[in-house]
Amino acid sequence: MKEGDLKNLDQTASLDDDSFIQVDARHPYLIIFIGNDGGKRYKLKRGQMTVGRSPQADITIDDQRISRIHCIIEWISETIMIEDKESTNGTFVDSQKVSRAHLLPGVTIQLGHSVMKIEYKDDTEIRSEENLLRQVSIDPITGIFNRQHFLKLASMEVSYACRHQLAVGVILLNIDNFKQINDTYGHQTGDFILARLAGIINKMTRNEDLFARYTDTEFILMPRDDLNKQYMFTQCERIRKAIKNFEFRFGKKCVRITISLGFHLEKVKGRDFNAKIFDLIGKAERALYLAKEIGYDRTESLL
Repeated sequence: MKEGDLKNLDQTASLDDDSFIQVDARHPYLIIFIGNDGGKRYKLKRGQMTVGRSPQADITIDDQRISRIHCIIEWISETIMIEDKESTNGTFVDSQKVSRAHLLPGVTIQLGHSVMKIEYKDDTEIRSEENLLRQVSIDPITGIFNRQHFLKLASMEVSYACRHQLAVGVILLNIDNFKQINDTYGHQTGDFILARLAGIINKMTRNEDLFARYTDTEFILMPRDDLNKQYMFTQCERIRKAIKNFEFRFGKKCVRITISLGFHLEKVKGRDFNAKIFDLIGKAERALYLAKEIGYDRTESLL
């Protein structure tokens, strides 16, 4: 997260009692609450700050549907404005596309997949909220998104895909015979395998892909952009072979595992985004069950 320069705090002290000091430490932050960077807080600086996916932007947001320099946020006196910089997908304030608009605290701003707002916070509030966000969005064993946070991000993905008539793909994978692994080697080894597996797969995905722990032994992956059946199958097979060939070493134990994968790809439409997400996951899950029935360590789809 980028941090702006610390603002000089206005302090007033009584000449008769130098122990009386009032400090106003509340400061405007751009807070992203939906998107790849959900939970990040950017402290605003007076004047203009550029926002976009470019590393050269003052506020860089990981969202492929945000332009390199998407907009400018301008803080002058007590007023904060946003101005679109001819972005490809537009700047939306309170669900309305704008070229320039006044930003009131709490009003939603949408750039690409990412939804954000301006809020006034002090440093203690920011630290507390960041700790809380990590607790509710990150799986403590694997360090990747948990089911709840994945579904929140996936809802935005499906919403965008419906508006633009794009395909959405879901991959569901499961460790074969994981109960037997736990029974043989112990739950501590099992947790190590879950964490290590998540790390391996995370390195094989693109930054824009969504990856999460879905249930105790299931992981879910939603690739984004340029999707077709061959890409989905190839990605599944790359992951399957990488896990099969990896030696999980925990202390003196050396364990090899296999995984089964099911995927589904579909052009989505309609407005019930949550129902569509669970429909896609359900079809990927049926493909996963098919892989298990046929004999494990394989990739299947219903297409």
